[in-house]
Order: sequence, then C-alpha cells, then structure tokens
Amino acid sequence: MYQKQDDYDEFGDQSLMLTEYRPRRKNRRPVLICFCILVVFLTIVIPVAIVVSNRRHGSSGFVAPECPSADERERVDCYPEGGASQSRCEARGCCWGQPSTQGPPSCFYPVNHGYELVGGLQRTPLGYKAALRRLNTPAMYGGDMQNIEVTVEIQQDYRLHVKVSDPKRPRYEVPEAALKRPLATTLAENPLYNLTFTSNPFSLKVTRNSTGATIFDTSVGKLTFGDQFLSVSTRLASSNLYGLGEHVHRRYRHDLNWKTWPIFSRGASPKGNFDNLYGHHPFYMCLEDSDGNANGVFLLNSNAMEVTLQPPVTSVKSQIRDDILDVERVAMPTVTYRVIGGVLDFYMFLGPSPENVVQQYTEMIGRSIMPAYWALGFQLSRWNYTDINKLRRVVQRTRDTGIPYDVQYGDIDYMEDTKDFTYDADLFQGLPDLVQNLHDHGQKYIVILDPAIGNTNRRDGSPYLPYESGLQDDVFVKNADGVTDLIGEVWPGTTVFPDFTNPTTVQWWGDHCESFHSVIPYDGLWIDMNEPKTFKNGSLTGCGDDRWNYPPYVPAIKGKLMYERTLCMDTLQYWGRHYDVHSLYGHSMAIATHSAMRRVFPDKRGIIITRANFVGTGQYSGHWLGDNKSAWEDMEWSITGMLEFGLFGIPYIGADICGFLLDTTEQLCQRWMQLGAFYPYSRNHNHNDFIDQDPAVFSQSMIDSSRDVMMTRYTLMPYLYTLFYHAHVAGTTVVRPLLHEFPTDSNTWDVDRQFLWGSGLLISPVLTPDTITVDAYFPDTPWYDYLTGHEVEGDYRGQTVTLDAPLNKINVHVRGGTILPTQQPANTTVYSRKNPMGLLVAMDDSSAASGTLFWDDGESIDSVERQDYAFANFTASSTELLCEVVNVPLGGPTAGHWADLRYGTVSVYGLALGTGTPTVRAGPSSGPLQTVATSRVQYDRDNQVLLLTDLNDMDLKITSSLRVTWG
Repeated sequence: MYQKQDDYDEFGDQSLMLTEYRPRRKNRRPVLICFCILVVFLTIVIPVAIVVSNRRHGSSGFVAPECPSADERERVDCYPEGGASQSRCEARGCCWGQPSTQGPPSCFYPVNHGYELVGGLQRTPLGYKAALRRLNTPAMYGGDMQNIEVTVEIQQDYRLHVKVSDPKRPRYEVPEAALKRPLATTLAENPLYNLTFTSNPFSLKVTRNSTGATIFDTSVGKLTFGDQFLSVSTRLASSNLYGLGEHVHRRYRHDLNWKTWPIFSRGASPKGNFDNLYGHHPFYMCLEDSDGNANGVFLLNSNAMEVTLQPPVTSVKSQIRDDILDVERVAMPTVTYRVIGGVLDFYMFLGPSPENVVQQYTEMIGRSIMPAYWALGFQLSRWNYTDINKLRRVVQRTRDTGIPYDVQYGDIDYMEDTKDFTYDADLFQGLPDLVQNLHDHGQKYIVILDPAIGNTNRRDGSPYLPYESGLQDDVFVKNADGVTDLIGEVWPGTTVFPDFTNPTTVQWWGDHCESFHSVIPYDGLWIDMNEPKTFKNGSLTGCGDDRWNYPPYVPAIKGKLMYERTLCMDTLQYWGRHYDVHSLYGHSMAIATHSAMRRVFPDKRGIIITRANFVGTGQYSGHWLGDNKSAWEDMEWSITGMLEFGLFGIPYIGADICGFLLDTTEQLCQRWMQLGAFYPYSRNHNHNDFIDQDPAVFSQSMIDSSRDVMMTRYTLMPYLYTLFYHAHVAGTTVVRPLLHEFPTDSNTWDVDRQFLWGSGLLISPVLTPDTITVDAYFPDTPWYDYLTGHEVEGDYRGQTVTLDAPLNKINVHVRGGTILPTQQPANTTVYSRKNPMGLLVAMDDSSAASGTLFWDDGESIDSVERQDYAFANFTASSTELLCEVVNVPLGGPTAGHWADLRYGTVSVYGLALGTGTPTVRAGPSSGPLQTVATSRVQYDRDNQVLLLTDLNDMDLKITSSLRVTWG
C-alpha cells in the first residue's frame, strides 16, 4: 500500500529533490510535522542558495561553463550540426575536448546548462507544476525561452505525463483533431513509478518503484527550450531499445553506438541507411533487463526532429580468463531528442510486460482498425498493367494457378493522365465490367488515389471537376500569403494539394470518392505519395527565404533541406503552418479517406492502406513498408519493419512481396511468397520498369509452393482474424517478437529473423539465397511442427536449431499451450468462410492449452460495438477439450447465416494416450456426447498426435458450447 507524501528526501547547495509514493510507515506523525516545517523553510531558502551558487561569470557576462569530469562517453553533443571548432564551441558556452575514442563529441554540454527551479514545486490536482528560469548561458540557436513550465500529471498507475511548455505564449501543439489525448481527472493511487526532481540545473528522474530501474532521467543532458530548437536527453534502463520510426533499422534491437535517426515524413525509398521515411513515430520501448519488465516513452510532437542514441559506459574491472572480462556498467545508455518546434510533451508507460506497454500506448493513441476479413487475403498489384487486356490476362492466369487470391489493385495507370477520380476509357475500356467480374468471383478491387490534384483540363478539354470544385470550396494548401494556392508538380503535371486538415476538404474528398465509386465500384482505397511527395522542391517557384524553410537548426533529415521533394514549410493549412504539420499530412489524408469510406460503405469496413503515417494512423488505415527493392536484404529487413509497426499500433502491415524496384528472381520471389504469406497485409506489387512477378509467370514448382503456403495462410485465417480482434479491442500485437512472450529469456532480445503470430505460431523463414536450412531459436516450451504435429527433435529448448528448409518449405511451429482456430481454405475468403472450421490443440508440459475465436460477418462496420459476433474460449487438458461460447450473433444463426458453421476437424499435438485406439466422444458441453467413429480417429502414438476428421455431420456448431473427450 502506498500513500502520497510531500517529503523532500535530499537537499543541498544546488539541488532540491522530491520523491513521491514511498511505502507507508507506522507512527510517523511527529516526523511528518517536522518535515512539513522543513519543507516550508527549504522553499524559502533553496532559491537563494541556487542564485548564490551560480554567481561565477565569464568575461562575456554569462555563467562560466563547468565541464563534466565524467567519462568522455557520457558527453552530450553541444554542436550537433557538425563543423565544431574549439572557438565556435566555447562561444556557445560549451566544453571542448578531443575524445580518445570514436563516437563521443568534441563539443559537449557543461554541467551548468539549462534551467533552474523557481519558487519550489507546486502541487496540482493531478501532480505537480514547476516554474523554471533559464540559466545565464549563451543561446545555441537563438530564441531561447527565459521562463518555461513543467507540468507533471500522474494520470494512471502505469502512465505518467510530463510536458514542458511556454506559460506565457501558446506554441504549436499536435491538434486534438489529429490525436485525442486521454483526460485524467484524478491522481493515480498506486503508481508503478517514483519521481525525483533536482532544482539546479533542473532535471526529472522517473524510476520503477519495484526495481529502481530508470525510466526517464534528464540529468544527463541539460534542457534546452528555444523557439526552433528544443533538446533533452534521458538515460535508459538498459541497451534493449526498440522502436522509433520510420526507418530501415536492419535489426529490431537498436544499435546504440552513436546513431542518429531523423523523424520527419519523407517519400524516400527504404535503402537500409539513416534516411527518414514515410512515418513519424517518436515512440520507443525499453526492455529493462532480465527481470522482463519493459517501459515505453512517447514524445507527442509532429515537428521535424532527430534522436541520437549513445551506448552505455562500461569499464573492465578484471580479466577472469583470456576470453572473459569482468565488466562493470558505469552509466546507462542515453537518448537525446532534438526537435525544431512545438513543445516537449512526453508520455511514459510502465507496462510491466512488453505487451502491456503496447496496450497502454495504443489505449492513448487509439486502437487499430478491425480490417475486413477479405483484406487478410492475398493481394496482387503492379504499377502499369499497360491496358485492360493485360490486366485481364493477369487476373485469369492467377486464378488458373489455384493460388488463393482475394484482391486486385489498380495503380495510377488505370487513370486518365494520372488524375484522381478518372479512368482511362481508351486503355482501360471496360474496367467497370472487369471489376464486376472480380466481384462475381468473390474478389475485390482496390484503387490508388494520390493527394496531388492536377490543375489542367481533362484530355477532351472539359473541366477537371475535382480541381474546379476544389477551387470553389477553397480546399487547397495556401502559400505563405494565405491567399494563393501552392502549385507543385507530381504525376499529372502541375498540381495543387488538398488541405486534409480542413473540414471542408474532408467533405470535398468524400464527395469525389462517393461519385467515383458509382463509376468504378472499388472496395478499398490505397493512398500514396502523401508525405506529401512532389517532383519539385517546394513549389514551381521555389520557397521563401525565411526561418521556416531555412530554420536555424535542421535535423539530420535526408537532403538536409526541409522542403526537399515536398511543400514549402511556410505554406498554410487549417491545422497550422506546414512547418509544424508536415508529418501530419498523410495522417490527415487517412482520416479524410476513412470518413469518405464511411460514406461510400456506410455498413461495411472495407480497407485503407497508406504510405505516409503518424502516431494513431492505425485507427484509420494500414500501412505498407514502401518502395523496397527485389533483394534478399530487403526481404530480411521487412520483418523488423513489421515488428516496429506492431509497436506503433499499426498491425495491418506488410512489405511488397518479391520487391517493388529491380527485377526479382524466381528463388527470391518463391522465398518471399513464403514469408509474405505471414505478413498481416499480404500483397505482391512491383514497378513499371521491371519484369512481371505475379506468381503465375514462374515455374510450376514455384506456383505449387506459393499455392501451398497461401493455403496455409487461409487455413489459419480465423486465428489471424481473432488476433486482429484482440488488437482492436485490447491493443495487443498481431505480429509479435519472441521477446514479447519470453522477456526474461535474453536469447530472444535480438531475434528478428523469426516472428510470432500472436503468442502461438512461430514463423522461421529462409532469408538468404541458395539455402536449404534455417537456424531457428526455440524458447523453453514445447514446439510442434505445424504440418505434422511432431515436436521438434532433440534437446532444442532454449537452443538455436538448424532445420531443414527445402525450397518449397517455410518452417512454422505451434507453441505448446495454444489452441488455434482454423478453417478449410478456398481460392477466396468469400468461399473459405463457408467451409467447416477446425481446432488445432498443442499441449504444453502440463498437458494444457487454451485459445479463443472471434467470428463475425467479416465486414460490418460496427459488429464489435453491437456484439453481433460469435466468441468462444477454448481450454484443453489431458482428457478433454472444452469450447465455451460467451457471445452469439444477434438473433442467433439460422440456416445459411454466416455463423452457421461446424467444426470438421480437431488436431491435438503432444497428447499422450494409452495403448489401443482411443475412444473419442463429442457433443454439447451440457448434453450427451456422441462417440466419434473409429474411421474418423487417427492416433500417432510415436509422435503423440491425435487427428479427428470428417466431423461435419456431428453438428458441432461454432455457436454452441461443446465438449470433446478422449482416452
């Protein structure tokens, strides 16, 4: 039990510290009275002591820098733009010293930089407020605020909010329309964290109260708060850092060796370097070490920024033997934020498990969409099918392969002169009929829309209505004058750019999406080029020479030019200046497109897939990992990308299967089709300039392999769909790193060549050429081959094992303790959803297992809210399987209803039974059980696998609670 107290735990000449939420002690009232008197005394005395202690000035009148004596590897860069010299460094009031190792900066912050606490901490209904005054040091980039305010809100036991702002002048903040914040109304009673404040220089430290692990500690690098440069550094609890995006990090666990990652939406191809890419996600998770605890830190800010990672400082105490050193950790790793606008608005999440952290983060930023069931099917696309005849041939040859195939795409080549809301009636004559043919075969059609709107007439000279109506409604982004529309250049030629932050634009966009659907009856929308990307820097006439286009500090963004291949930063939008809202452009387009889809499909979910994205975009859309290339390394990196977007709350994620740029090879494409069968968003897409790569163009063995693995995907789709339900309502991840399930197993901390679906299915793909084995790590629990049910051979637990992986196989294993719902596959989800269901039970060491099934009509927009779905909990033991239905569809299923399904198969792995043919009975959990005919029962005693088949006529309904016994 904890109680709130106002004790100042430590104080001295230059520091005033306060720690919250200490355990209760008995008989402390006299002590508390003394402490209260001391608090009042300190509130008066300490500010005076601070002023006296800082009266050492240099010749310039500024406070003389006090250079730290700590290890050089703890330095925080005071000249991050590069080009430092000793004179320039010292003119900034910073310290100079050439490092002896690679990485640490020569110019670094002094100890006495930043702000001091003025007047003591103020209690508020939700926490604390602190007034800060800037120490008398030179300003790095001008415009430093002399007085700022820190607000601390103890919002939840697991969530802390810390905001640094200007109390006198409102500054840009991410609008509520872009991201709604949780509003705490009461102080959390039993938080998982303690707070410590230091007065001079001011810093804040947050620790986990159960272990003392550091969550956030700003004492390492001193606070800077300028008009266009804000910076703060914090220590981590360990080197296990994940997240921050969007980039190609190559590995899921960050390399902390002096790496700087810029964050600012940019339409650049992922190349495995330090480029900022399409998304803006200043969120990370830190696994605190072998105790398995994790925390997350989120900076709510949409301005351009960079994040620098520094390694821990260690020293060698002794050499135990030639190859082992006794290493002592001296200082924890450091994260430094440098932001060029807005405020410093941090949220911290205490977990304690990695999955808890993601749940708490998505609770704040918004839970992810529930995709339509068909959106989990295999999807096919390419830029430039040339004409309708080739598109027809591709559709037909893919159908002929028997590979499950739910969705066909139209890229910009379907348009007339690449203009939105048109189609080329010459090259794609009959496109509406083709879309109808897709629908007749249980398939869907998704079209691309780019934000840039051409400002010229149609091919026949008639007005281009989206442009004309946009002019009339005044929906386009304005130049700095606030009057004229910015003109750029994209695919249609000269273009204007809708301001999707404007409610009028949302209505205009919806009008055109709705009217175009009456021409081409599409089923989903793919929004691209929405960083926004342009072919000219800024505009056709360039950009003004002002502090927005050329700020005093430019983060390490690609090109080091703020408006490179995008709009001028001084242009104006409804939510603010583009300088502030640039990274919200794709997010606002996703919001507008989501609104449009609600108008086009008032009762159906459909799907949206976006390239540019921001914090919370997962509420509206999925994302693909952009313009990758046909290369083994890109296939490998896609796994890290998926795992990161699981952290970011966008679980509907995947990469272009077989690669977008460059010519693929059959071997690469075959391996990528295997991996892509386990992307949540599974689409094969490629570039105009390169060879066809739809699977039908390859050899029969490649086609057979692709069909087999896609059939596996469709068999497991009820499990995948159930995972999306849990992500939608509870914020759990869909694709999941092993460390989320086994956080105390240090071997899992950097596993990113394997991944899980949920907690129960492990995928171990081949990611290198000319390879017929794969090394797979198996945590200490039973694992069974998905196809055979055989447990992994040998002493494999907690070990990396080399598995056979011929060209036609991807290794998939089921975790012991898991029950997976399955379904007989078909060539599209329209038909597979009518087939019998199944259950795959994998026993753990205690001969137990559990799982769930969510099942609705696959597309209704509010089935979860209306509770119009079936939901079942499954449990199994050494003697029986129980299916407990806890929700049934509204009205109950009748014949032909989408929930009028039965279980046709049950597979049990790791089940030890006696000699002879087992007797199996099945039926309602509260009624008499029927004996399953022995012809339908197969038991492999050597491998402990029980298979029950052809159960369809036993009437084992998915909407009824059931019991299956064996023995």
